[in-house]
Amino acid sequence: MRRFQGVMAAVCACGLISACASDPISLVGTDASEISLRSNPLQADLLDAAQALETTYRDNAWAGTSGAMEAARGWMDRLTGRSETPAAPAVPVVSAGQAYVEHRQFLVIDAREAGEAFVADVEQAVMLARHLDQAARAVTLQPTAFRRAALTRDLNDVETAIGLTREAVDTFDAAVELLSERVSETDIAAVNSSRDQLAFLSESLRDRADELARMRRDLRNLPPFS
Repeated sequence: MRRFQGVMAAVCACGLISACASDPISLVGTDASEISLRSNPLQADLLDAAQALETTYRDNAWAGTSGAMEAARGWMDRLTGRSETPAAPAVPVVSAGQAYVEHRQFLVIDAREAGEAFVADVEQAVMLARHLDQAARAVTLQPTAFRRAALTRDLNDVETAIGLTREAVDTFDAAVELLSERVSETDIAAVNSSRDQLAFLSESLRDRADELARMRRDLRNLPPFS
């Protein structure tokens, strides 16, 4: 809830609201509560998947350096139908990779253990992203079943995940460079394979975000119920 409120504050600070004439957006009441979201099993699954991804990615130092302003920019661009502009990383990629390697103590623990843990981390990152992608897809298959406020919250969660998965890809790439002479070639190959899956899923989440934004815009042609 704090993250969503932070994004909303960032949206206001951006001064982007004036560009919303094509699809007016009321910022009042868009903070759909978890109770209301969980009343629908599909949105409950999306909420759980988004929270699990964000918590795990940040706690393990795979990602989490992007500020709320970047998430708000992508969120607002989709709400208004504008093309997304990729944002530059908030910190140098090597710094993120170094922070991850140090957090996991890969240069301290046994090399074989480090390789296995590295592989397991990237595989878990893929699993979490795939779960969220599937959950978001399930919501998009019900185009008129959800309130605009709930779709706004869904879109925010997916936008946040897009940023986190992109950061994680960069973090893992940097970690490969740092660990290439320490862990086995087999482990590096496994990491790179899972890393490619994560990059694909990040792009898939971007498609899901576009679909959610389109659903939300299309609801203005229906009798208001949000």
